[in-house]
Amino acid sequence: MTFNPFKRKIRHISGVLSDDRTEEEKQKDYKTEEIIVSAAPLNWKPYADWKREPENIKMLNDLEVHSQGNVGSCAAQALALTLAIKNYQEDGIFNKVSAKSIYANRRNKPNAGMFMDDLGKIGVNLGGIFESLYPSPNDTEANMSNLDNYISAFQSMAKVLRMKNYFWLYDTTNIDSFAQVLLMDETITFCVLFGDDDGWNSFSPKVSNNILKYGHAFDGIPKGVVQHQGNKSIVFQDSHGESYGDGGRKVLNEEWFLRGRILPSLWFEDMNNLAVFNPDVVKPQYKFLNDLYFGMRNDEVKVLQKCLATEQDSNGYLFPVYQSFTNYFGSITLQAAKRFQKKYNIEPVLGYVGPLTRGKLNKLFK
Repeated sequence: MTFNPFKRKIRHISGVLSDDRTEEEKQKDYKTEEIIVSAAPLNWKPYADWKREPENIKMLNDLEVHSQGNVGSCAAQALALTLAIKNYQEDGIFNKVSAKSIYANRRNKPNAGMFMDDLGKIGVNLGGIFESLYPSPNDTEANMSNLDNYISAFQSMAKVLRMKNYFWLYDTTNIDSFAQVLLMDETITFCVLFGDDDGWNSFSPKVSNNILKYGHAFDGIPKGVVQHQGNKSIVFQDSHGESYGDGGRKVLNEEWFLRGRILPSLWFEDMNNLAVFNPDVVKPQYKFLNDLYFGMRNDEVKVLQKCLATEQDSNGYLFPVYQSFTNYFGSITLQAAKRFQKKYNIEPVLGYVGPLTRGKLNKLFK
């Protein structure tokens, strides 16, 4: 049975709230497992060596550490840092992004904390604005929730930093699946559970058997895949200020994953940026005999993905190939099938691979 700590009474208002969506809604998430298969053995560098690498020295010096103060805005702080890191990777200059413009747009306002799915939607639909233009007071919930001075020009500027897509990491007991994404030079907005005795503010928090009271979000550092005290660990940047951990950075070891303390987490990327190996995909020859649809897992789905990976429309390849193909017909395959149907005027455009869509596939890939 899966342990659900949120079924216990939580005395503290958590920064990250328990996912309130239905199972049907969750099934529509873009899942990492649909586009990225298990990695080859990873290289877990000693933390001290990783920290001394020139590119990491520069990055750690450049990335400003946030402090959420007395506000339950850790998720907003994490998304603000994610947007800033994405902009930093593109421009080479770090500009802090306002957490207030994110936090004040949460759907559960005026209540404290945020939902992770809401965070993803804000990152894609609204984006963020630089801190210099819209400061984050981090003093009270009321001040961080106030949008009175958020003018229409800010809304337009915020869209410059918004992300194209977000993906869920559901393989939460496997640290390797998280490390693999970080090694793609991505950052992950983690969601973790801890209690009063876990020593969360220390450099390497320890897992205890205490009552879990806090839902918290933070950012895994790009390529921050290390070994610390003999354990596989992830380097992350928290929003509790520079006085905690190693200047605001800490390491999270594998035990947190194995003990079920990590909840589904997010990373942001444009689908087209993941189409690394699409040009190398050999056009398959195949005859589809069965209908294919959302939720299926079989080898024919994998062939469908290969076919869709060789097809393009005005937005690029229909199915992005970062490493290999899976056999899971999830939301990414569904959208690719819809784009295929639109391209060839197959109606209705539902993503269901029925007789008409199979017929077109069989003509193209005979």
